[in-house]
Amino acid sequence: MRKIQMYLLPITFFCIIFGGFVVHVLTVDRPQSEMENRPLESANISPSPQEILSGAWSKQVETYISDQFPARDTWMRNYVYFQRAMGKTYLNDKYAVDDDSGWIISKPAEAKSDEELASFASDLQTLSEGLAEENIPFTFYSLPAKATYSREPSPSYMPDDAGIANNARLHELVTDADVDNIRLYDEMKNDFSAERNFYKTDHHWTMRGAYSGYEALMKTMSERLGETIEPIPYEEANTYCLPNKFAGSWNKILYMTVDNQDQICYNEPASFSTQFTIYDGTIEDGVTAPYEAVYGRAKQMGPDKVVNYADAYSRDFAELTIVNNDYDSDKHIVVIKDSYFNAIQFHVASHFKKMTILDLRYLDKDLIPYLQSMHPDYVVLAYNDRNLKLMPE
Repeated sequence: MRKIQMYLLPITFFCIIFGGFVVHVLTVDRPQSEMENRPLESANISPSPQEILSGAWSKQVETYISDQFPARDTWMRNYVYFQRAMGKTYLNDKYAVDDDSGWIISKPAEAKSDEELASFASDLQTLSEGLAEENIPFTFYSLPAKATYSREPSPSYMPDDAGIANNARLHELVTDADVDNIRLYDEMKNDFSAERNFYKTDHHWTMRGAYSGYEALMKTMSERLGETIEPIPYEEANTYCLPNKFAGSWNKILYMTVDNQDQICYNEPASFSTQFTIYDGTIEDGVTAPYEAVYGRAKQMGPDKVVNYADAYSRDFAELTIVNNDYDSDKHIVVIKDSYFNAIQFHVASHFKKMTILDLRYLDKDLIPYLQSMHPDYVVLAYNDRNLKLMPE
């Protein structure tokens, strides 16, 4: 009996380790984490001598085991629940949650250095001057981000967020660099509501918030173009929402542990489905796509399907060209954007004969020469005000 007891613990330990190894080997590796929205480490079974000697391979193995651990999402979800039960303020060191409302608040941003902000301002100046060589006007727009303007409800001891100060300082530097710029919040603040404008569980604005941004964007763009362009009016009767459960970006990082009533909603004229010819790339590439394949793909999903922001509005394309059959202005507009623009890209495009949309995260071209070769009438860079680099994060 004593011998059995003496060997029981090491045998049990060996069985757990060996069993876990077998389960790990038999489990199919996942290339992507839907919750964390990032690629997962894959197995490197043929490391080079340099990788082994430098220690890079051991780090890859460690990351691989962590990323591909069996039932990883279940373990991580339970870990979030554990953090909440222990009263931790920032879950996964990123977000605070108000359980009563289902509202997720991001960890406050720290003040950015003048050097970092000046680097972005310098890039914008270079872009503006490069376009000016071909007499192409340019405007930098910063769009109000949820993380900047939605700070409540939050714990009283949470430090102040530096987002507004960072954005204000950036615009000062951009103005000093003689680059035309618009802080879109200034055009929206008289009727601004964080509860209405932003999702509870996602970092993007809702359709209503996006529409307010679209109206402010068109007002300032038409002033610069010297044309009278009236935004499409927001009609409550035209608003309709999907019954699907919404996978908010911040809720996904918290492994969908936050209950909420977020819904995907739309407000668009029926003509949008027929008035555009849409090219995935340039017109010369000749790759067209129907409106419903680009915008609002979630409308075609079953009501039991969980949808995210990209499903709801538009995924990110490196380049999208929209030719409009019913326009107010015969101008060709180029918009360099991040995902905040996706919800309203066709609303803006509906006013112009042609609009090119570029996403620098995926565009593999030398930007200034490429823009010069297009000879557009106007170039706009529209980033949410948390993006403080020309290459958005």
